[in-house]
Amino acid sequence: MPFLVVLEGHGTLRVAGEMLPIGPGDVIFIPAGPEYPHHILNTSEAPLKYLSISTQQRPEVCEYPDSGKVAAFNRGRLLIHRKTDSLDYWEGEP
Repeated sequence: MPFLVVLEGHGTLRVAGEMLPIGPGDVIFIPAGPEYPHHILNTSEAPLKYLSISTQQRPEVCEYPDSGKVAAFNRGRLLIHRKTDSLDYWEGEP
């Protein structure tokens, strides 16, 4: 679950279907879970700098709704898969 602090610049936080303006001094907490997909966009000419703080609990599974991908992270290992290419649990098993 991300915790963000905007340091410099202005932008837009896209979260859970909403577009919210963000700027210096804003502190943002985004709950974990598929109900809160998020994306930060720099909507200005200046750099947008922010500090992202996370628990980095592993394993972590992230769903990317724009691209239909799912990623699993675990201590340096990464697996990215498209949901449309899903296999049955028993595929290839004896």
